[in-house]
Amino acid sequence: MLMKYRLNETEPLCLECGDPLSYGRSDRKFCSDGCRNRWHNREARQYRARYARVVGILQKNHEILLGLLRLGIHAISKAELAQLGYRPEFVTSCIRERRRMVCRCFDIVFLSTETQITHLKEEPAPWAPDP
Repeated sequence: MLMKYRLNETEPLCLECGDPLSYGRSDRKFCSDGCRNRWHNREARQYRARYARVVGILQKNHEILLGLLRLGIHAISKAELAQLGYRPEFVTSCIRERRRMVCRCFDIVFLSTETQITHLKEEPAPWAPDP
């Protein structure tokens, strides 16, 4: 039973405030409930901010691709896309089929090569409900 409690000289520090954890369980990480709550709330806030940033980038990519489709453009170089603000590393899926890379940004599907995207088309997602 004594093995659960700290008996050594080196005391770990609270992850939130840095105070020493001089008593309690050996795997304790916080000095109080307040510190634990502050740490978890900050982590959740940072996660929500990252999530919102990624969703915003995906929405912008979708708007750019949708705008190209509305103009009747079905192939474009990645350099031109970059000038429009498109971020190629943000897509909702990318699958290698045979020797081609088929990517999707929500309901827009296209083939991706090193220098361009081609065969740009709007296609309902396989998981989307029928209209």
